[in-house]
Amino acid sequence: MEELEKRLITPDDIIARMSDAYKLKKKLSIVRLGDGEALALAQDLVLPCKEIRKRNFLPYAGLVVPNLKARDELAESVRRASIVGVAINSTPDFTPLLKKALAAHRIDINKLQLTNACINYFLLENNRLKQLLLKEPKPRVLLVGNKTDKLAGIMRKSEIRVIAAIKPVMGVRDWRRVMKIITQYKFDIALVSAGIAAVMLSEKIANHMNKISLDFGHAANEIIKNNSF
Repeated sequence: MEELEKRLITPDDIIARMSDAYKLKKKLSIVRLGDGEALALAQDLVLPCKEIRKRNFLPYAGLVVPNLKARDELAESVRRASIVGVAINSTPDFTPLLKKALAAHRIDINKLQLTNACINYFLLENNRLKQLLLKEPKPRVLLVGNKTDKLAGIMRKSEIRVIAAIKPVMGVRDWRRVMKIITQYKFDIALVSAGIAAVMLSEKIANHMNKISLDFGHAANEIIKNNSF
């Protein structure tokens, strides 16, 4: 676990990379893997689906088990993502399971660019993300997720240039439909809060549209709860 932690890209370096990608108009995807993603990747490779179904939070994260197609799509997006957030957590369903699941998909964790899976929260600290989004010329921000209408209102009050809020995202089975909608918009940075589907969407936004995308997760809820960005 210590060796993994030493390799994590810091929040300040993540913001620097996002800033550079914006200036240079380069793609960048930051995805995050928690216990939901580890379990999704582990389906019938590390754990039997009947065992995974006992984790009753997975439908909230957008996955109804079994879904081996989503398992393989998720693995492909992890392979193709620029930076992968991993949980530094020795609980069995977190880092230990993730390592086994990645190995089962022949993904070498040592070759991935890694950050902390809580990077979405860390970017809110010290107004890191806010400062980036307010820097002139202000990037055009696209929000994706089920609570983005509320999020958009709060961010616009902070003078963030939100160009659209796309909802709903109905789990991993829905990411292709949502991606078709996303391609209709012109933007610079996408913040995606869509459970496990956020990994696929964030990776595709970067690789197919040459944009910056961040798997924003529950950081959106934090902003809504505080009614402040």
